[in-house]
Amino acid sequence: MQKDLPRTQLYSSADIAAVLSDLQASVSGSTSLHRWSATTDLPLDSVVAGNDLTYITLSAHDELGAPIVLMLRDGVWQRAI
Repeated sequence: MQKDLPRTQLYSSADIAAVLSDLQASVSGSTSLHRWSATTDLPLDSVVAGNDLTYITLSAHDELGAPIVLMLRDGVWQRAI
């Protein structure tokens, strides 16, 4: 018998906007991203926090099934994918 794979959590545009708002208010660089990621209850696949590149990948997908990658660019958090 085949086992069902766990369903991936889906995030709406409003959910993603709320995450971006939280990141903008809480995370301004790599050090604060590590602190934020250690305390968030969001499902994270990856956290990259360096001098030249800072982004997170959520374990969840958007309503169309696309991955959600959020990055810090020029001091502003935005959706990369």
